Amino acid sequence: MISEKYECVFVHIPKAAGQSIERFFLNLHGLSWKERAPLLLRYNPEPDLGPERLAHLKSSEYVSCGYLDEDQFNRYFKFTFVRNPWARLVSEFRYRDYDKQMSFRDFVLGGLPEECDYSDAYRHIAPQYDFVYDESGKLLVDFVGKFENLQDDFKVVCEALAIQGSTLPHANLSTRENSLKERVKKIIWRKKPSRRYHYTEYYDAETREVVENMYAKDIATFGYAFGD
Repeated sequence: MISEKYECVFVHIPKAAGQSIERFFLNLHGLSWKERAPLLLRYNPEPDLGPERLAHLKSSEYVSCGYLDEDQFNRYFKFTFVRNPWARLVSEFRYRDYDKQMSFRDFVLGGLPEECDYSDAYRHIAPQYDFVYDESGKLLVDFVGKFENLQDDFKVVCEALAIQGSTLPHANLSTRENSLKERVKKIIWRKKPSRRYHYTEYYDAETREVVENMYAKDIATFGYAFGD
């Protein structure tokens, strides 16, 4: 997401509160969700211009794909939010309804999207490190906030941009029990809300280790541990 008004770039890592942050800036600009372009970069049919969903550009791609020149990129305040990798993968599993097709164990051991930089499905599980570091290991953003400390860390962003008020709207809940459709179904069928499992309950020793290896750089760089 690019905001020329506030001279900032939000590097939207999937499943780390990105839609709530985007919605916050849309509100600041007085734009409806349908009027989001060009503030939000959306669907892209040309692989040479970046991924399938331009909202999920890596930091390096803002310049390399021509959405900002190098001077703008260097001048703008750049920020992102990251999330515990084990929790992020569970969120993705529920968000895309993989849980209707397979067990979480099967998802981790054989059901993950194939690696493809253009694919939005892959970007949703791509290492977060890759979104904010270049190939030489240089950090390309000015601030890395954490999903687990979302409101306090977003306040830091707002202070850096001299924005008054930093309360984020809530958007894009992953659990289907929070969707309007599911709430209506519960009212009709008088069903009790299903239990929301903590992400750690999805893992066994093998799947935990697979994710640890997949996201080794995320875990080391951003200071995460299983159970956080």
